[in-house]
Amino acid sequence: MTLAETQALFHEILTSAEPVAAERIEACFAGTPDHPASERVAIYANMYLWRLVDALRETFPQLVRYLGDERFAALAEDYLRRNPSDHHDVGQVGRRLAAFLREHPDPERPDLADLAELEWARHQVFFAPPAEPVGPDAFAGLDPASFSRTGLVLSPALRVLVLDHAAAPLWRSLEDGEPPDAPSPGASAVAVWRGGFDVFHTPLALDEAIALEGAASGDSLATICAAFTGREDPAAAAHAALGSWLAEGWITAVAQPRDVLAALDRRVARR
Repeated sequence: MTLAETQALFHEILTSAEPVAAERIEACFAGTPDHPASERVAIYANMYLWRLVDALRETFPQLVRYLGDERFAALAEDYLRRNPSDHHDVGQVGRRLAAFLREHPDPERPDLADLAELEWARHQVFFAPPAEPVGPDAFAGLDPASFSRTGLVLSPALRVLVLDHAAAPLWRSLEDGEPPDAPSPGASAVAVWRGGFDVFHTPLALDEAIALEGAASGDSLATICAAFTGREDPAAAAHAALGSWLAEGWITAVAQPRDVLAALDRRVARR
């Protein structure tokens, strides 16, 4: 076999969901009477798998707390067999775990997929690039007409989730070491962001989540504020939301829509 063929076979042994035939392994790798090549290569395959399980354990600590180490390890191995790592960064191996849990839900805790999505978002924002937030003075020079046409550039260390269950209370119970309440079904929005070296998350009203998602997509402030039309005082609600976003450092620029879209293109290119 050529070197490239040997490397390809070794990669297949490490990552394949199905066992590689012993005959193929023995024909390529050296073994001994006491330790056939298939057994020797299996040592490396298991080491590789356990390293990925450890990476998942570090990324989803609350999921580990709920399931316990043995159940989590079994879940992680099943997930990795069906979703082999295909990224050079081991920290990316858990990006499909929430979807996997939705496809294979726990009958007692269908909200574990939402917990995993929340933990994955926390992982993402921790490693997101830094960006300097703006203050209220960024809006100071805008007349009413300019204000309605202006867009926002949001921090790359911010994620907005709309989940099928309220995952934040489950996360808090596990973090505090308390028995979690029963799953709470129904659409639930959460903002996840980083401040300095700390990661935070907080529940959001669904209309505020829609407003933030619109801002992230390049909507104008007029469209962003229109998300609050269902409130008793939409103008006050929009003003309060913008004030909160500024206070938390979620806004990094106030710009014309074309500049917002350019910033979005740059962010997508970095991912």
